Amino acid sequence: MDKIRTSLIFQCLIFLIPLNFYMWGDWFLINVQWALFRFQQSSLGDSLIRSDKDILYIYLGQNTGIFNIAAAGLWTIGAIILLLGLIITVYVNYTGDGFNLIKKASLFTIAGGILFGLSAACRFQGGFAIPVGVPIILIIGWWLYRENSYDEGDETEPGTDAGEVSES
Repeated sequence: MDKIRTSLIFQCLIFLIPLNFYMWGDWFLINVQWALFRFQQSSLGDSLIRSDKDILYIYLGQNTGIFNIAAAGLWTIGAIILLLGLIITVYVNYTGDGFNLIKKASLFTIAGGILFGLSAACRFQGGFAIPVGVPIILIIGWWLYRENSYDEGDETEPGTDAGEVSES
């Protein structure tokens, strides 16, 4: 399996792993968050909340407080950045060129992971947050960056110059 296809598989797996587990109050509200949605369980019922819906709650005034606003904003921006990384990886997978783009997609993955971690830190107020998937995203981003940092066309050995002429 080549590097581009492996990169695509890992970029898709990011959207399947749960990123954060939250608890507010005395187990009043429990959340499990993925990259694009959050499952919320409380005494009032269960909900499935998309990241764009969370921003709408803030806009309508149903969700207030600086930490809630920061957490929702960072989560939404992180999701958009991860989607951009996925789109770049899909583009490179279908065109077959642009190894530098895979490297940029891995930077998007790392940035999205950092934003998800900051979002978990903002949601920590009033309970606890366990960022289970955030380190996995950072490791995947780092691995993709490292694996694609070498040029595929570079056939020279270390210590030799490609323009060097032999003295024979």
